[in-house]
Amino acid sequence: MAANDDELITLIARCAIRDQQAIKTLFELVSPYLNSVAYRILRCNDASSDVLQEAFFQIWTNAASYRPHLAKPLTWMASIARYRALDRLDHEKRRQEKFVSDGEEHELEWELGNNEPEQQMASQQLKFYLHKCLVTLGDNIKHSIELAYLQGYSREEIAEKFNTNTNTVKSWLHRGAERLRLCLEATLNS
Repeated sequence: MAANDDELITLIARCAIRDQQAIKTLFELVSPYLNSVAYRILRCNDASSDVLQEAFFQIWTNAASYRPHLAKPLTWMASIARYRALDRLDHEKRRQEKFVSDGEEHELEWELGNNEPEQQMASQQLKFYLHKCLVTLGDNIKHSIELAYLQGYSREEIAEKFNTNTNTVKSWLHRGAERLRLCLEATLNS
């Protein structure tokens, strides 16, 4: 069932006044789309379903703060689902990844839930490619990415560590992530 922006805006407004029928209708209208947003990030049906519930709870809780002139309703709800999914992904990565530092050399280690040889081989190959691409980055960008994505440092903490401003770190992370993506795509497609 498709809905237009006006209908979604009205439903969100009704959620703001705690109309339970409105959240039910909103769920019926947009949950398939929001679930697909979460699934594309998490690649797991159970996790995306959990994130969908969290997202709708947040939509319900924050409905009064929604401003239609700032974002379309579906964009606003999708961003909530996306951030919930990214939070879940970050939590899972922190739980499953270990970062080991030996001077200048860094090694990534994943705990695999399934010890199948194919998965171990794929994990080892990915670690190799990731390391190969990481070493092509400048030191500041490389270390910023390692701190942010492997150790969970915030931009502010990285900026403090490098004695620079947050915008510079944001730029390093953005450029570094894009260069890593391009390097990994080139490596995997060759």
